[in-house]
Amino acid sequence: MLITSDGIVTYPYLWNDSVSGQRVLGDAGTWNCVGDSPEDCCEKIKQSAPDPDEKGNYVECHMFIPYGGIGKPRRSDRVFINLSPDGRVHEPPIIQ
Repeated sequence: MLITSDGIVTYPYLWNDSVSGQRVLGDAGTWNCVGDSPEDCCEKIKQSAPDPDEKGNYVECHMFIPYGGIGKPRRSDRVFINLSPDGRVHEPPIIQ
């Protein structure tokens, strides 16, 4: 999922719903979460997919507060290296 700076959450993939088959979630794959708490936005997203996918997985939310956000100060002595699922570096390291 992608969250833009305007509070719109986007999930551009089809959901393989075990009950109703493949479908787009939300309003054409988006949810307007402007003004919502993270928990309320998550609930809105989860309500659009109440059934598991064909493998038994449910939509879940994982909240992440970026460094520099509330309670997570930026530091100049920390380097982040993002890895792809196969363990390779796929973007430049970030000092935060």
